[in-house]
Amino acid sequence: MTTAPTPTAAAAVIERFLDWATDPRLVILDTETTGLDGEVIELGLVDGSGRTLFEERFRPTCSIDPRAQAVHGITDADLADCPSFGERWPDLRDLLTGRRVVIYNKRFDLPRICATLDATLPGWFAAPGGVAGGSADLHAFNAISRSAECVMDAYSPLAGSWNGSYGNYRWARLADASAQRGVDVSDLTKHAAVSDCVQVLRLIHACAALDPADFPWIGHEDEDRL
Repeated sequence: MTTAPTPTAAAAVIERFLDWATDPRLVILDTETTGLDGEVIELGLVDGSGRTLFEERFRPTCSIDPRAQAVHGITDADLADCPSFGERWPDLRDLLTGRRVVIYNKRFDLPRICATLDATLPGWFAAPGGVAGGSADLHAFNAISRSAECVMDAYSPLAGSWNGSYGNYRWARLADASAQRGVDVSDLTKHAAVSDCVQVLRLIHACAALDPADFPWIGHEDEDRL
């Protein structure tokens, strides 16, 4: 009986992208916000076939930081007639529940969603009548947060920038990762939620097709060759 060879570290990294690319439960999430510590004002969801599941803007409870506006181009006036995030949360929650959620930099998007729920749906986390354990919304959000996966983390070994001081790979911006992998973004709008979801999906497929032999440094970081 022949023993199957042990996958290389690089193969394991690429296998994760292949797993995402072939999972029918996949959904990619992206947001635009009022600022780095602000509220969600646009959210997009795209499934593994590139179909848009959700695309909407929201009226925040605060003004948009000019620095954020310079990035995504969304103004306070653009959002004046939009629903609040809290109004649309039930639909969004149901779309995400039971799906395999992936995000490029989940450390940013998930806390912003939580903060936006706090701002637009006060008390959303409390169970009716003060019952211990929290609301159904809280349980749903926690389940989504725990299972959500970060494409930025997964990609960092492929970018190949080793940080010896911290013993890990440096993160790559989505634009830089896409450029490295030759992802076509010519038909996409920069910093628009659904377009960014599509860009992440294309990056996933590009990485799923990579040859592990082209990434010999992965698994040999202690050799200090980077």
